[in-house]
Amino acid sequence: MKTGVIVSVALALALTTGASPAGPATAGGRDVVASPDVQLVTLRNGMRLLLAPDSSATAVDIAVWYRAGTVHERAGITGISHLFEHMMFRGSAHFGPQEHSRLIQAEGGTANAYTTPDYACYHQTVPAGALELVFRLEADRIGSLKLTPENLEAEKRIVREETRWRAELGAGGRTVQRLYALAYASHPYGWPVTGLEQDLERITLADCQAYFDDHYAPNNATVTVVGAFDAGVALRAAKRWLEPLKRRRVSAELPPPEPAQTAERRAVASLDLPVPLLAAGWRVPGRPEPDDAALGLMLRILVSGPASRLQRALVTGPPQCLSVQGAFDSWRAGGLLYFLAAAQPGADSAAVERALVDEVEKLDREPVSDEELERARRQEDLAVLFGRQTARGRAESLGSAFMLDGDWRAASQRLERLRALTPADLQRAAARVLVPAGRDIVWILPTRGANAQGGR
Repeated sequence: MKTGVIVSVALALALTTGASPAGPATAGGRDVVASPDVQLVTLRNGMRLLLAPDSSATAVDIAVWYRAGTVHERAGITGISHLFEHMMFRGSAHFGPQEHSRLIQAEGGTANAYTTPDYACYHQTVPAGALELVFRLEADRIGSLKLTPENLEAEKRIVREETRWRAELGAGGRTVQRLYALAYASHPYGWPVTGLEQDLERITLADCQAYFDDHYAPNNATVTVVGAFDAGVALRAAKRWLEPLKRRRVSAELPPPEPAQTAERRAVASLDLPVPLLAAGWRVPGRPEPDDAALGLMLRILVSGPASRLQRALVTGPPQCLSVQGAFDSWRAGGLLYFLAAAQPGADSAAVERALVDEVEKLDREPVSDEELERARRQEDLAVLFGRQTARGRAESLGSAFMLDGDWRAASQRLERLRALTPADLQRAAARVLVPAGRDIVWILPTRGANAQGGR
């Protein structure tokens, strides 16, 4: 944990609890929504610019967020959003392959990208003087990305190697993916972000061009600018480089939601592992979700630290599992609160599952203690505030809230809800979500060693 951050935490509090927005205004024909520390400007071409200057910051983070995630894909081209995560660095009209990254690094900055089920984010953190360079680079690849057969094949090779590396590295990740495929059997959330292996080979240059045209348009993008910069300078740079980009038709089609789950779903598979793995998840509603703060606290109560409930029930005594961990994924069309346990060699897998499920669903039957709630609240509160200490961290908070909740203020509103939660609030949220009908169970049984015949 970081030390010496009392002043920074106070600043983060000030930045995340701003007043209500002043309402829409116009600036040279551009729509503007402002609060004391954040401005949302919509350029003439439909691109949104979220400006959050911070006089205490030492760098500026510029990120472009596109509605181009797994949910926007179709069967046969799964993983194309992640493929573009690589293709976007292959060069554009005025910059060669990987020159985008080299120029950012030459300024002392960093550049990277990631893809989620709902969006893709391309971000760079640079000294304040490099802001206009970043706008120029981003404008060039939005307006003139080089999509060539050679670039496509080169990036396919890289993605194949990345997928192979991930598969070799993490049985836990593959187990969680099977859980998602079970919980979202008819929805793209059930596909891995990297796509199905057979689809990578099928993706053509025509598929890439069509996907780029449909989703990488200025009117389908939000640009966050956070940290050490002047808002007036940023607006002028945006007008120069980003506003001339021509808006395009954007595909607004989204798949129907996953049907409501009315009974527990189960799956069993085998992998070359030394011990059985259990993944147990509960479907959660899509964003914006009023109980997301409560669900986040439940996760901490269950798995955060040696005093957490599942740690005590499954690992420290009497030991049934080697480890237990969990996560809360919350997306626009749903998500999962899930847990992953590695059973002890020779453990009774039915007893492991029963202990894990009972401990989780007990939150519906019994209120948590004030002490448990306060400990989890402190952990979550500090994690949120420490996460916003950097320009990149605060950009992540504002941008993801805007993409998932439709409002950059949702991040600070969640923090306010977190601080007001009571044991009754957690129990009410658990009664909505942690129910047997919403439960999904995946067992991964080992194909080697004594455990191959044991367990269930």
